[in-house]
Amino acid sequence: MHIGTQKGFTLLEILISIGVLAIVAPLMAQVLFTTTHVNKKTELVADIKQNGNFALDVIGRMVRSAVSIETSCAMGETSAPSALIRNSDNNVTTLTCLSDGNAARIASVSGTGVAAYLSAGNVTLSVSGGATCSDSSLTFSCPPAGGGIQSELTVSFTLGSPGVTGSAFESGKSSFQSTMSVRN
Repeated sequence: MHIGTQKGFTLLEILISIGVLAIVAPLMAQVLFTTTHVNKKTELVADIKQNGNFALDVIGRMVRSAVSIETSCAMGETSAPSALIRNSDNNVTTLTCLSDGNAARIASVSGTGVAAYLSAGNVTLSVSGGATCSDSSLTFSCPPAGGGIQSELTVSFTLGSPGVTGSAFESGKSSFQSTMSVRN
């Protein structure tokens, strides 16, 4: 009888392969999960920046074409939560924080009470990430002498992800500030 060479793996070879796989698999899974979280955070921050830049652009156009700007500043205050923009047709638009029930958003409210949101519902002005404007980060500069009418306006706000209490991968914030002048 001729005994040939047997083909296959020995028990030792199989155990070593399983051991190596047991070490490498969790590392590969961790790399995959980290990459996924980083991509999610990058998309979130890009969306926040896009929303903030859009709001600043719209506010800037409104201020440049305004006849006058008024803020409701008490004596000695340096900022107010809203600003009134008087247009050339003598209509007034109020820039303020409004809640849509899901997020605190930057809004433009016309004299007729119609609101147009300048930030999307997937970002919030709320410092705590809530849906109310009670802790809104939106502020408008007061005139230097404490008067009500001004020709220059500084707007600043911080946008973040609403309702997120999870890890740093699931939240993001970005601050915005710009100074604009009335063109007329």
